[in-house]
Amino acid sequence: MLCFPNAKINLGLQVAVKREDGFHNLRSVFYPIPLYDVVEFKESAQYNMTVWGQNKTDLSQNNLITKAWEMVRHTFNVPPQEIHLLKNIPEASGLGGGSADALFFLKEILQHHNLKITEKKLLQMAARLCSDCSFFVHNKPAYVIGRGHVVEPVQFSLKGYYCLLVLPQKQISTREAFQKIVPKAPRYNLKKLVLEKDFGRWRAELLNDFESVLPHNLLTIKEQLYKAGALYASLSGSGSAFYGIFDKKPPNLNLFNEKVIVLEL
Repeated sequence: MLCFPNAKINLGLQVAVKREDGFHNLRSVFYPIPLYDVVEFKESAQYNMTVWGQNKTDLSQNNLITKAWEMVRHTFNVPPQEIHLLKNIPEASGLGGGSADALFFLKEILQHHNLKITEKKLLQMAARLCSDCSFFVHNKPAYVIGRGHVVEPVQFSLKGYYCLLVLPQKQISTREAFQKIVPKAPRYNLKKLVLEKDFGRWRAELLNDFESVLPHNLLTIKEQLYKAGALYASLSGSGSAFYGIFDKKPPNLNLFNEKVIVLEL
């Protein structure tokens, strides 16, 4: 069986308050983008996972696909699986690749074994895996709040625009980013601002709070995206990937020293 988990970008990200459970209350609009990993799986004598594309992928019990597998195994007694994962979405980039891999695998293996569960149950399983997994249950533009597990679909589209991704070699630990961030009360209505789709206002007001804890050399990427003609540019998630939204195919791709990918939205 094959599935193709896709990445997401954050249109704004507010870190509002630290919760009693140690997580933070967030506000963001998640938008799916056409950058894909590949997950293949089949029955096997024992569970095993092999990864191509990135050698640093965690293959321990902390890997989200492994966590999804353990959840299915204990709940439904599914036979062991041999899993092959091709990573195109960089880890620790803020693009949600690990979360997408786990949720797509979970949905596909449930369907393959004809294990019908309610949407409510699937959302509960997603929330147990990790905060971002809930978004990939529906995988459509959504306003995401709480620790990331409360997902409200929104009528919003960037169809016809281009997304230029800049993928720095330096990874940013999500744990360390949250340790550095200083929560603050939101100063504007993020959902309302995104849905207005006014790129001038986005540029002036729509912020990702994690940019405040980035090294300065990474923040220069955002400046370069605007110089290249981006209508809007931002860090995605807690980093390290930046993206720019363009109304035509971006020029000057050799402007950046980091890896660059152009996607048509």
